[in-house]
Amino acid sequence: MSLTVKDGQNFALKSVKARLAGQSHSSPTQWQPPPPNIVKVNFDGAVFGDSHEARVGVVIRNEHGEVMASLSEKIAIPSLVEVLKMLAARRAAIFARELSFKNVWFEGDAEGVVRSLRDGVSSNAFVGHLVKDFRSIVGLFQTYSISHVRRQGNTIAHALAREARMSIHLRIWMEDVPPNDLSVVTKDFSS
Repeated sequence: MSLTVKDGQNFALKSVKARLAGQSHSSPTQWQPPPPNIVKVNFDGAVFGDSHEARVGVVIRNEHGEVMASLSEKIAIPSLVEVLKMLAARRAAIFARELSFKNVWFEGDAEGVVRSLRDGVSSNAFVGHLVKDFRSIVGLFQTYSISHVRRQGNTIAHALAREARMSIHLRIWMEDVPPNDLSVVTKDFSS
């Protein structure tokens, strides 16, 4: 995980670094809460070939696992899954900024995308623009980090991406998720 700190480093961010330093190099398989005063923003994307549409899902949770906000949005179907995941990360960053969070830990399940966003390196020109855009948005946070989690640790964001299939263009829930996804939050929280 990469950790970027502006205006000094506080205790909570030292806690993130210490926790991650103690982990093996493999990505976590279940959702882990962030330290106090940091929100974790999970993101994912899904493609539905039958309808030629794509969707992104974003969930923001606090250190207690409580949902602060969630989002499900239809977008134009991109040519590559990598682009879809980049667009989901970009939307997650915008959503967190819109809600005025200051200390943010982003987490996604596409390892190559997370690596590109973290390192600022991309595989092609279009993806490079998305990486640059993401990094310019997250640079506005007081602190931010980005890490990879396996799909099992990103189930709510994935469910939200799939949720959009049945819904209008953009849906936002404050301190909640759609009723169909509530059991996923509860399962994550009790793990």
